[in-house]
Amino acid sequence: MNSNTAVRNIGIGLTLIGFILLMMYVFYEILAGDGSLIPKLSIAAIILGITVVLLSLVKEKRTVKDKEIERKY
Repeated sequence: MNSNTAVRNIGIGLTLIGFILLMMYVFYEILAGDGSLIPKLSIAAIILGITVVLLSLVKEKRTVKDKEIERKY
């Protein structure tokens, strides 16, 4: 593994850790605040759903390889 790949992977890892920590903080603040339970749960479900979709897209992007055949003319 060359140094560019290692640095890129470290950057991606730190970004994901920061994103996850930020989402956990927002999730906690929403649930810990005063107010009705229904809006809290719906906002928490939306945030959790967006996070799951983003993480699944990142995982899919990293695993899918380009299967197009190189054409020689």
